[in-house]
Amino acid sequence: MRSKGSCRNLKTMLIQGFHLTQTDVSGLSILEDAYFSFPEGSYNVLLSENVLAATAFLKMLAGEYRPPSGTLRIDHQDPYAFSSSQKRHWLSDVGVVFSDFKLFSNRTVEENVFFTLRAKGFWDKESLGAVGSLLSKAGLAAKSRLLPDALTDSEKQLVMVLRAMIFRPRLLLADDPFQGVEAGAFGILFRFLWELNKTGTTIVLSARQAAFLEEAKKTGNHPAIRWVQLENGKIYTLEEKIS
Repeated sequence: MRSKGSCRNLKTMLIQGFHLTQTDVSGLSILEDAYFSFPEGSYNVLLSENVLAATAFLKMLAGEYRPPSGTLRIDHQDPYAFSSSQKRHWLSDVGVVFSDFKLFSNRTVEENVFFTLRAKGFWDKESLGAVGSLLSKAGLAAKSRLLPDALTDSEKQLVMVLRAMIFRPRLLLADDPFQGVEAGAFGILFRFLWELNKTGTTIVLSARQAAFLEEAKKTGNHPAIRWVQLENGKIYTLEEKIS
């Protein structure tokens, strides 16, 4: 466990898949004898016309959907072979954003974000200050003491991403975090994820390519994004640097 007051990641995560098969929640095949690799510290954007397939793929990486066959390795380990305590320790370094992960309706915006830090073992005033600083940069300082019901859908989505990234995870998995986010918040979120990646966090997220590309082009500098196509049971990597 990292020391209290420190939210810096120790090292990034390498993800590899060999001969993997996987199905989505409806039972349809999404991976068939697939190979893929997400290097340590890389920024990966998953493209797929099948929304359920993208979600199932990311939840497989999060240790929720065990692949029927093949080998998944994260840091050269099989997350599905972990004991309960080992899995809890591993998940302490993973940030996740999924549509079925909601904000706590009875907690303020500030409390929702700080909850993650408390769960990771960070209890001090410095950590609480980090939450306030992040909310201020996101333009949500004035709403930090409000309950989620007082936020717009776009603001709720932004808070969910902030909650997942506040502790600077070694790995961030996000299922279309830009969906429903308004133009102004889109730019804020894009920059936050870029800055998180620059600290060394490995990022794998699904996104709508056109909108993501447009926002990336607005920045003077940007990460080397690896475009990953999920199609016909295979993973195709189309690595490029946006220009």
